[in-house]
Amino acid sequence: MLELLNIKKKFGAVTALDRASFAMEKGEIVALLGANGSGKSTLVKILGGTVKKDAGTIKIDQKPVEIRSSAESRNLKIAVAYQELSLIPKMTVYENVMMGHFIKGKFGQVDERKNRSFVASLLEKCGADCGLDEYPKDLPSSTLSIIEIVKAVSWDPDILLLDEVTAALHHNEVEILFSNLRALSEKGVSIVMVTHRLGEIFNIASRAVILRNGESVADVDLKKTDINKIVYYMTGKIPEIVENPSDEKRSGEDAVLIVDNLTIGESVRNVSMRVNRGEIIGLGGLEGQGQSQFLRSIYGAIPLESGSITIAGRKVDYKSSADAVKDGIGFISGNRNRESIFNLRTIGENIFSAKMSMGRDFSPISNRMIIQQANQIVQEYDIKIGQINDPITSLSGGNQQKVVFGRWILVSPAILLLDDPTKGVDVSSRRELHNFLRKAADQGMTVLIVSSDNDELLEIANRIYVFYEGGIHCMLCGTDCTEEKLVSAMMGMTVKDSAK
Repeated sequence: MLELLNIKKKFGAVTALDRASFAMEKGEIVALLGANGSGKSTLVKILGGTVKKDAGTIKIDQKPVEIRSSAESRNLKIAVAYQELSLIPKMTVYENVMMGHFIKGKFGQVDERKNRSFVASLLEKCGADCGLDEYPKDLPSSTLSIIEIVKAVSWDPDILLLDEVTAALHHNEVEILFSNLRALSEKGVSIVMVTHRLGEIFNIASRAVILRNGESVADVDLKKTDINKIVYYMTGKIPEIVENPSDEKRSGEDAVLIVDNLTIGESVRNVSMRVNRGEIIGLGGLEGQGQSQFLRSIYGAIPLESGSITIAGRKVDYKSSADAVKDGIGFISGNRNRESIFNLRTIGENIFSAKMSMGRDFSPISNRMIIQQANQIVQEYDIKIGQINDPITSLSGGNQQKVVFGRWILVSPAILLLDDPTKGVDVSSRRELHNFLRKAADQGMTVLIVSSDNDELLEIANRIYVFYEGGIHCMLCGTDCTEEKLVSAMMGMTVKDSAK
């Protein structure tokens, strides 16, 4: 029914897909697997019409088709539930689901009653705990993922693409989803499921197509394979399973940060760790496993439900991130425009902003002081700028992120928290940012870094805590810090799993 042949796609110099191919029949459920950056989401976006392929052939019912837009994809009876969510925060659940295909009544008018009844029945069937007139911005992430699926299903597709939709779902919600997917499959809907939760695929899919570095490297019958084989196809190496070492042996060391049984709803569950002065700690795991929420709870941006945080021997309970900053904690986000830079301020003001927030209230700050200290950072870290009073938006993405790094280097916080800080940054800038962190750690700064890039974690971290479904699955250090063990841990694999 659906066939992709030798699909190619480049983004600048980066090859996302290179001769990727796979085929599926009517009513089949196929898992599309691969490590981070393997090209899975790009392939889904090509079928969904949000990304155009550079080369290759797409066939539906043996006929070649071109997909140049989302509208063309929908006309071909393809629907996508996206990992990033396509919901509009300020539109109601009902409006989000039906946008673009409201059921019409007589005289072409929208039949409000039929539309609302239709959406309500889908939400109930999929187990969504929300009302028709609620707004996505007010709902938890698991409910938003279900609504994203409902939105895709509402188009009555022949081909349904699900991109990491279970990442934010709880166990009971996954069971309800799988029951609905089986029912759709029996009606002839072909389903492509992208997931990193390898244990799930054996319960829902018949086959798995595996991508590595943009190429399709295997097409396996899931009844005749095991997790080890799948991880091997994903990484090119035999998976290694690591036991979970304890932090108890570190109790006598110079612990700057001690987290004990930290819990935040369903997103973070009973997380404990000890971090020493001058360490660079990596927080790994698939997206949505609790790493970002954990980091933000230390920063005071998300309140704790239970557990404790001890910094330099003193228990803290920050009510805001401003309290954390004044206590010597810095935070850098990979989402520069939303969480890191002040778009309407100059380069110098952006660099100086952390120092300003840590200073005494009403203490005088001269423009000369801002320019002098900001220029020092610019020169020391080779940030490419025009003039220090130019707007921050005049810089490239990489140089904007170097400004944010420089902001915190200027004040030398005791602890620096980073949430995927090099996302969207070129290789050269990333290398420079890593050098910033190493130099800061050598001078005694403690660094915790979340990254979606496994190579980055392996390159820079002294130890890596791997998150899985809100908890710490294991901690990797020394010779255990290998790609194979990291990928295995991210998939939630244990010694027991490896025997499957």
